[in-house]
Amino acid sequence: MKHLLFLLLAMNAAAVEIIAHRGFSAKAPENTVEAFELAWKSGADACELDIHLTADGEVVVIHDKDTKRTFPGENKVIAKTKLADLKELATLTQALATMPADRGRFVIEIKTGPEIVPALVKVLEPLRERARQLAIISFQKDACAAAKKALPWIPVLQLSGSKDKKTKQPLDLAQVIAQAKAANLDGLDLGADWKWDAAMVSQIRAAGLKAVVYTINKPAEVARYAQLGVDGITTDDPVMAKKALE
Repeated sequence: MKHLLFLLLAMNAAAVEIIAHRGFSAKAPENTVEAFELAWKSGADACELDIHLTADGEVVVIHDKDTKRTFPGENKVIAKTKLADLKELATLTQALATMPADRGRFVIEIKTGPEIVPALVKVLEPLRERARQLAIISFQKDACAAAKKALPWIPVLQLSGSKDKKTKQPLDLAQVIAQAKAANLDGLDLGADWKWDAAMVSQIRAAGLKAVVYTINKPAEVARYAQLGVDGITTDDPVMAKKALE
């Protein structure tokens, strides 16, 4: 029996996708070509990145709505600035070009509302044959729904912390699941602040959804989530996470 349990735990760990948060952000500047290339070189299964829309309708890779934190100096608001004046940023196309042809996946987080989706379609449509190497996530429910409707061939997952951002009240997992199903989404990408256990993973899986957790940076926690059977673990340090699963 113990041997069987060990095999099951090992299978769970082997099946977990290790997602490099904003690239290998523990070792390189977040959301940069350098961070993505380092993540692939280090054996990450996937890279997460964040996207915003420029004033002239281009999709660029940055977490914040402006450059104040990541590029100190002149503060540029992405939505009010043209791509030509944001040369410090990678475009989504440039980021995607780092992905190996035979492995890996980019998990694209929409940081805006659904207004970015038409521009996103233009970038991703040529990659239809590489659908298995793409996923879309967002905290914005309307952005998730719009992305899934426009790009039905790409998995879309709802991001969520355990509390409502406005009321600060705990969210009901069953309701989050129901909303994801209603929008034809493919999974939930939930924060570590949820009360994760095997029953929670089973509840998500029973609804036909994938279960991904963010952002896990301690080896023991990586191992624990893998044993719970999650589909993916987002981390700032993919090398640490991979070692934790060995």
